[in-house]
Amino acid sequence: MTISFNLIEGAFVPCVRLDGKTDEYGLRDVLLKAHEIAELRDDSPLVTVALHRLLLAILHRCYQGPKNSADRVAIREAGCFDADRISSYFHKWANRFDLFHKEYPFFQRPGYAQAQPSGANRLIKELSRGNNAALFDHTSDDPPLALTPAQAARAVIAEQVFAYSAGRGKKGEPHTLDAPNGRAAAVFVLGDSLFQTLWLNLTIYDGDEKPVACDEDDAPIWERTPNPPYEDSNTPRGYLDFLTWQSRTLRLHPETEGARIVIRRVSYSQGRAWQQVVGFYDPFTAYERVPEVGDRALQLRENRDLWRDSTALFQFAETDQFRGPTCLHTLGNLISEGYLAASERYRVLVAGARVESGQPNLIFWRHESLPLPLAYLDRAELVESLKRALSLAESVASDALRPAAWAAAANWLTATPDVKPDTDRVRDVVNSFAPERLYWSRLERPFRELLVALAADGADLGAAVSCWYWDILHPTAKRAFEDSIGRIDGGRDLKAVNAGRGRLLFHLKKIRNEKRIPDREKEGAA
Repeated sequence: MTISFNLIEGAFVPCVRLDGKTDEYGLRDVLLKAHEIAELRDDSPLVTVALHRLLLAILHRCYQGPKNSADRVAIREAGCFDADRISSYFHKWANRFDLFHKEYPFFQRPGYAQAQPSGANRLIKELSRGNNAALFDHTSDDPPLALTPAQAARAVIAEQVFAYSAGRGKKGEPHTLDAPNGRAAAVFVLGDSLFQTLWLNLTIYDGDEKPVACDEDDAPIWERTPNPPYEDSNTPRGYLDFLTWQSRTLRLHPETEGARIVIRRVSYSQGRAWQQVVGFYDPFTAYERVPEVGDRALQLRENRDLWRDSTALFQFAETDQFRGPTCLHTLGNLISEGYLAASERYRVLVAGARVESGQPNLIFWRHESLPLPLAYLDRAELVESLKRALSLAESVASDALRPAAWAAAANWLTATPDVKPDTDRVRDVVNSFAPERLYWSRLERPFRELLVALAADGADLGAAVSCWYWDILHPTAKRAFEDSIGRIDGGRDLKAVNAGRGRLLFHLKKIRNEKRIPDREKEGAA
């Protein structure tokens, strides 16, 4: 029996249709029906990101570009992807998309087999395997998990994008390395349909705006003769080579159970090593410029909400602090060239995971979106106003709310006036009441509203930031204090709380003066 699962026809890409229903499609249908699909979304944000990158690589190849803004806009004006181009491409490379092909297994190395293959759950980040911590489940390696071909296809594609270093593998195997930017937060622009989303991220990669130099032989990995990883270059031939980089040497070992195909084992080791290219930037990543270190890909932080880093995401112009994603930069070019209106509004998706340093163990993952008025890509002053608003929010948290909580806790723990309480005890009390956590949790919705309001026609940016302080930050900080450490009451406890309140109002006024926030006639107790 020939075992086959061709990704061109086989349904494996999870999508939400415009009518709200969910379905899975093969690669041909997901592209031909992209204008009828609301979004591509898997339960795993890592799979979601990896599938977007795969579809973009295919589209770039089908269109042999786009090479310039006019080519790119022509795709948008068609309203759907060219069926002839897509069908012709898949017809030419049909055997290269079979997951179990003998000579060209998709995203795998033909003929590769280990004496003791790993359980298939090694491919799925949220599942436990070996001695890795079971953060999401309690799957065991024995008996190994059985994956369907669709599940295995998604897992293989995601693993090549999000492979993480786990030290040395089995005896005789090389040290496993991170995939290029696998730990970074991935950024995509989202439209009202999958067609819009893919178009918005269809970066011009051959010309002045190319993210990496493209050689003549640049092509997706499936168009080239498979080579052992140590025989292949550790620098990308170009953008398409980068998008389809094989970070791991894999080979699925399918079995049949009656008419059903299952995958329980996979041969797994280090794939093509990656060498950082000077001046190369992943188009779907924001970078933080670190003195004496260089540009560092922005990563998700466990206790920090995405919106607090939004200026890094929207900062498409080069600055001394951030370099925004190239996918946003090229949209900014379309605005300046008159192809897009700055009044248009989309969303920006940020997805990724946080793993232990030097280990593949997942700590958390995240999949969030923010409004994206395109005016931010055309008017630098909007980004600066947004940056000022976020700086104010950070100052209120660190320079007013936390010192106030600290003062209250220290006063509360003081047994006699001449004895200072132990610093660790004060910190424990402040952390247990967690006023900053309350504060930040109440700011996300107002910030989203501010983000849109700043981009409105005729908006007074200075007044908007002032209102952000007076109407949002000031009262939110006071409520966060009262709803946390302010609940201590009675006798010496009330004295401690009053000491904290006084410190909060003092620091709020100090911040207002330092940041030059205009006074209001009715400031209340502040």
